[in-house]
Parts: sequence; C-alpha cells; structure tokens
Amino acid sequence: MEFIVRFSEQYGFSEWVVVGSFLATAILLAFIIFFIIKILEPKFKSYKQDMLHGMLWKWKYKGDKIIGLWCYCPQCRAMLHVDDEGCRSSSSLGDKLTFFICDSCDEREVGRIRGGDRNYALKIVTREILAKIRLKTFDIYAYKIAL
Repeated sequence: MEFIVRFSEQYGFSEWVVVGSFLATAILLAFIIFFIIKILEPKFKSYKQDMLHGMLWKWKYKGDKIIGLWCYCPQCRAMLHVDDEGCRSSSSLGDKLTFFICDSCDEREVGRIRGGDRNYALKIVTREILAKIRLKTFDIYAYKIAL
C-alpha cells in the first residue's frame, strides 16, 4: 500500500488511477498468456466429437489421453444406453454384439459394434479417434451442435 501512495505522489496521479492501472495491466497480461497457450495448443485438442458407427461420440482430453468418451443419438442428441447382454452368453467373437439404444426415440437401436462388450466397443472407438488424430483426418468443425 505504501508503494501505491509513494508512486501516486511522485507522478501526480490519484491512488485509484495507480491501482486501476495495475489491475488493468494484470488482466491484460493474463489474457495474453491465455491467448498464447491456446495458440500453441495442438489442433487435435479441439477435436472433441465425431460420427462413428452411426452414433455421435463426444469426449474430452486429460493431457493426451481421451476421457469421458460416450455416444449420443444423432437425431435427438440424447445419451445412449448399452445392451451387451448377448456378449456374455456367446463365445464366438462374430456373435458378440453391443447395441446402443436411444430411450428418447422410442428405444430405437441407433448403432451396434460387433466383436465384444461395452469396454470392447469403447476401445474400438478410441482407436478410431486416435487413428484420425495420427493421420490428421479429423474435422474439428463437423457436428458442432450444442446440446
């Protein structure tokens, strides 16, 4: 506080002008740092949703890892639920199906993934997303519709 009083007396400004100037400078500096971080962030970090297997998939990143991956109905944007009961009774990979069902659209089947249960389906979709990132074939502007 003593610094502000001394500075305002030395240069002939009122104390509120000195405090306001420091605050404005701090806010501007924080904005510039935030903007630089956003510019330097890899482009794939903006890739957070895509249509895969007939469903809208959304996710987030923690570092370079995909987290919170889940699917939504492409028509009503409701979260889908999974039916993978048949995977437990079948021993053949070709017979194992995971169904994704929309409760909001009269329990309509929106998509399916062959070969395993829910965890298998999530791993398949994660690998597809990572392949698109690696090959740079993703589109950050596709399916940008807010829920």
